[in-house]
Amino acid sequence: MTGQPVRRLAARVLLVDGDGRILLINERELEGGEPYWLTPGGGIEAGESPQQAAVREVFEETGIKVCIGADAEPVWRERRVWSFGGVSYDQSNAFFVARVPVGTRVHPAALTTLERASLIGCRWWTPAELRTCGERLFPAEIADLAELAGRVGPPEQA
Repeated sequence: MTGQPVRRLAARVLLVDGDGRILLINERELEGGEPYWLTPGGGIEAGESPQQAAVREVFEETGIKVCIGADAEPVWRERRVWSFGGVSYDQSNAFFVARVPVGTRVHPAALTTLERASLIGCRWWTPAELRTCGERLFPAEIADLAELAGRVGPPEQA
């Protein structure tokens, strides 16, 4: 990889079930790195609001339909430099909260070829499990964010 990282705005979702667990996606780096866990989410497309991007990304990556209001504010923001598929990104993430019932099933609906190649699986985690798992988590503060998401955000969706 050469040159400057691609600047990118992204929306991510702290997807919380009725037991206070958060859904994380397990991926592997295509360049031979270690697996890692992260929240559903991705790049904001032209003409999309961060809230619209968050809803779209959750559906594409999990098959779960969520509602995030047009006036919903992110509960956290971060900036991260990372690479995927040979491209380096300088990404600003806005994190939103969405709730789903316990037992909500995950069935990715529209993964890209690169996403399919990197996907290992997904899992619902408690904040306590995240604090002791010893695996790579993005962002590193995800256990704190999972606790925050359990206290704030919209009511559970049916």
